[in-house]
Amino acid sequence: MSTPGTSSTNDESAPEGAITPLPYSEHYHGSIWHFTDANALVSIVEKQELWASAATMLNDPEELVYGAGRIVDWYEAHGDALPQNLGLHMQLTEILKDNFVERVQENPAYVVCASTDYRVLNQWRNYGSTSGVSIRLEPHAPLVHDDAEEPVFRFLPQWVAVEYRPEAQDARISRVLADIGTGRLRNVVANHPGIANMLIRGTLASLAASMKDPAYAEEKEVRLVVHLPDGSRPHHRGSSRGVIPFLRITHIPMLGWELPGLPPVGKKIGLPIQEVRVGPPDGESERQRIIGVKSLLNTHGIEAAVNGSTIRYLPVQ
Repeated sequence: MSTPGTSSTNDESAPEGAITPLPYSEHYHGSIWHFTDANALVSIVEKQELWASAATMLNDPEELVYGAGRIVDWYEAHGDALPQNLGLHMQLTEILKDNFVERVQENPAYVVCASTDYRVLNQWRNYGSTSGVSIRLEPHAPLVHDDAEEPVFRFLPQWVAVEYRPEAQDARISRVLADIGTGRLRNVVANHPGIANMLIRGTLASLAASMKDPAYAEEKEVRLVVHLPDGSRPHHRGSSRGVIPFLRITHIPMLGWELPGLPPVGKKIGLPIQEVRVGPPDGESERQRIIGVKSLLNTHGIEAAVNGSTIRYLPVQ
């Protein structure tokens, strides 16, 4: 079943009933390095999937509060400058005045965290350590998440660079809110207010997850952002932070989209891994880790370069 008016983004591969969480203008096109450990790399390659965690369960639980607060503050100060679309203003005012910060935490976006660079010592310390890896992923490969329910619409995963500077955040908020009324959701806002409300909430939750406090700028973070449609349910896993809701993100060729709104047919394929960097320090142990990663990738038919990190790791004392 397709959602009226969500026929496409600027991404020509998107089917009817499927949209990216943010306008295609916000899509990140550069290098993507996902930091993780050796065990997770094995799982990613063997299961052919990434796990997108609820943004409320990231290392900093206040991230979404920050992003949601920035949206509310911007709308209060600059909302009148948006396109004069009465339906849009009614929807935004209702959503942003209705305990928006709390509701974003109740129904957050889901994210896979990465960086724009593999030479980020802080990321190696936090995610990779000496047994870790950094995985370079293709930013334009078609990704989907596995819905337990068949949704009326589907938010496609989208790579977005995190904005840290307040002026850049203001510009992104302005672009995204303006796009709701003049771009891909214009017809939905005008003709299907119930559906529009769900789509706008998902868009705003994703927008909140794309901004962080300037103090974190050294992370150079880029995120795979996706929102879970109403009626669908996440998976769950245990961790040191408790029970974490997550979505399974898979790479599937854009085949079988001929009928609007239907999920793709055919088996998922290996994730678009372009390169793997093994964690510091260099030396014999690094060469051993390179050999192990090459064996893993070769076993699963993945042709990707495997290299060292080119930096020395200094553990926190």
